[in-house]
Amino acid sequence: MSSQPGDRPRILVLIKGLGIGGAERLIADAAPLWDQQRFHFRVAYILPWKDHLVASIAASGIEVDCIGSKRGIGPVAWLGLRRLIRDWGPALIHAHLPSAGILARLSGSVPVVYTEHNIATSYRQPTRSLNELTYRLNRVVVAVSDAVAESLSGYPGPEPRVIPNGITFEVEPGQVDAVRGELGVGEETRLVVHVGNIRPHKGHQNLIAATRRIVSRADDVLVVSVGAEKHEGDLARVRAAAEAEGVSDYIRFVGRREDARAFLAAADVVVNPADYEGLPLAVLEALSLHKPVVATAVGGVPSVVVDGVTGRLVPPGDPEALARGVIEALSSPVATEWGAAGAELVSRDHGIEQMIRQYEKVYEEVLGA
Repeated sequence: MSSQPGDRPRILVLIKGLGIGGAERLIADAAPLWDQQRFHFRVAYILPWKDHLVASIAASGIEVDCIGSKRGIGPVAWLGLRRLIRDWGPALIHAHLPSAGILARLSGSVPVVYTEHNIATSYRQPTRSLNELTYRLNRVVVAVSDAVAESLSGYPGPEPRVIPNGITFEVEPGQVDAVRGELGVGEETRLVVHVGNIRPHKGHQNLIAATRRIVSRADDVLVVSVGAEKHEGDLARVRAAAEAEGVSDYIRFVGRREDARAFLAAADVVVNPADYEGLPLAVLEALSLHKPVVATAVGGVPSVVVDGVTGRLVPPGDPEALARGVIEALSSPVATEWGAAGAELVSRDHGIEQMIRQYEKVYEEVLGA
């Protein structure tokens, strides 16, 4: 079935998976706020085992399709997308991240709006090469930060424009107490919280090494890292690394949590130890909660964690600097001012409705409206 005259333009939002990740949560959070009077939205994803956010999106009245199989990215996914395009007739595909972008570009004549969420060099070489090779087939490219846009410079195709990530969320009453109860700590224990899936570039070893330095100076601290495994055994690996560092009593890896935001709300300090970032939602969410943030100066992070204003920036791969920043955030009265300034910045520049309206202008431009 194809679009008929007078129909709302059909927008297919395509992503590799709908697990608990930044780009994925961005879609799930935005879905209830999409203008369904102007556009007819549908969401498709490729990896059937990454379906954690499907119910949330479907609850907004958005149809969700899995177009892939247990084999992941490949002919089955390509054929599934071709079939969906034939049967539903989207006027535009909005693809997020390289795998979905590559698949959308190779699917036929439907114009593609592509959003890049990460620094281009953070991907494995095969993905980077295929992304660059097909990049010219994009109609419009959007980067989530200036740093992400700069990382795409030299790619043969549209010049990226920047639409910063936006956030919206609420923490339910009682969730903070529930987090502390689950962790078995009272108000006297200060929580340093990290939210990031377990990936090579997310800085878990950096965080573990920094924890040893933190607790040598402040023994009333518990570090909590929230994030899913990419591969089976990832949690066991980082827990073993903490044991080897001698800090397993001071750092908890709690795995994938749908209530990750409650951990941010319970934090005294939020930390981001990554080697690469685009514009992480967890950092924006922490700032919106008036939390002091200590983060590595990578990707788009310095656009929101302004050193000495909304948090403390440290070099990547430097656990001593990370530890010093955390101790400062825990002990300095100035850290309260960081939280207030961060909340103001997010409120002004990173509302999710502001982001959605900018994307809708892109859709209108591509569709010639």
